Amino acid sequence: MKKIGIVICNYNKKDYVLNCIQSVLESKNQDFDLYVADNASTDGSVEAIEKTYGDAVTVLVNPENLGGSGGFNLGIRKILEKGYEYLCCLDNDILVDENAIGALADYLDAHPDTGVCGSIVYHMDYPEYVQQYGLDLDFENFTAITHYADYLDDGNIPAVNECDTVATCSVMLRTRFIKESDIGIMPEDNFIYWDDMEWCYRFHLAGHKVVTIKDSVVLHKMGSNAKPVNTFINYYMWRNRIHFFMKYTPEEKLDRMSYCILSSVFDAMYESMYREEHNIMQTISYAYYDAIRDVRGKASDGKIMENDASDSRFQAYLQTKKTYYLKADTPEEEQDAQTFIEALQTGCRRVEQESEAEITIAVCPYIMQCKREQYPGEDQIVLDSYKNVILNESDWEAVSQYDYAKSLFIYMNQGAFLDATKALREGGESDTIGSYTS
Repeated sequence: MKKIGIVICNYNKKDYVLNCIQSVLESKNQDFDLYVADNASTDGSVEAIEKTYGDAVTVLVNPENLGGSGGFNLGIRKILEKGYEYLCCLDNDILVDENAIGALADYLDAHPDTGVCGSIVYHMDYPEYVQQYGLDLDFENFTAITHYADYLDDGNIPAVNECDTVATCSVMLRTRFIKESDIGIMPEDNFIYWDDMEWCYRFHLAGHKVVTIKDSVVLHKMGSNAKPVNTFINYYMWRNRIHFFMKYTPEEKLDRMSYCILSSVFDAMYESMYREEHNIMQTISYAYYDAIRDVRGKASDGKIMENDASDSRFQAYLQTKKTYYLKADTPEEEQDAQTFIEALQTGCRRVEQESEAEITIAVCPYIMQCKREQYPGEDQIVLDSYKNVILNESDWEAVSQYDYAKSLFIYMNQGAFLDATKALREGGESDTIGSYTS
């Protein structure tokens, strides 16, 4: 019997998954069986895989799209049932180096205390830049920290990186640890996002090492720079992040967690309202309330909407101006702002002398922390690193209300949030929130 069971999760990415399969089959280490778990694709993926690769690949098909976790779990169950020593998970938009699979297995062979071993992941379109090299869970700011994100590989990246968790775009796991503990398979109720991070974090909590290694190299497409058509990512990222920290935050940090999460939710919703992105704001609201009501699985109808993110307001403003002067504290801020402004293609021209400019664009870290007296004059506008902009006195009025509105939001919601967190951790239902079905 082969040592490794590999599962690729696929949904409507026929060309990508065919390329991924080809790269796996060209691996130097051939001690594996390859499975593709398909989430009811409608683009001919299954037929193309079977026609191209025949018996070299076993295709498993879900009756409907069960998300990333449901797709992977279809293959994971089969691999656990068959009794492979190692389980390898790959996204369908991955290309693996010929040594990648073998390097993961070799590391697990040599380190029996390691439960999870991930690859170093580079951007497919910019292969000299690292996309990620493992993640840590930040229980001070209650977010995930991606190691070496967008880092230009200068040869100084460590050969082995111990971390809290690994994304399952390319990872190998020791199946014995899954079977002999409470780790279980991937948390399917996430549907997508944070499911792989929670799963690998369970290995960490169980005392098994989680690492990434530089000897295992993959390229990952991971979407594109195009604007998403809907608020799918907004919903699942927010709901599952909130749920994760409600579930796993140490008891002594729950008060801080509630404050930080509520602050983040408020910031995202207030910014969306400020930018007139009402669908995004509504989706984040649904995600937050579903998290605290423990609503899981696939989002119900109406919660994912058309993506109304837009820079059109700033773009329209610049189209009425002929010249601008850019003022920033750091070269990085200046470059980022300039790149963004140029991308708007308004015809407004940058000048090097403030006295020659029709307007001055001042760059700051975050507009909601700006004060009107810092930016005198009607010909000065403010742009922050999140592409929020203050254009007029009405904007300044909205910014001036930010601190009070945020304090009110946190004050109104913190008790109910903590009550819901307690109920989630105890496996019950919050008296404050009440029952809820979706």
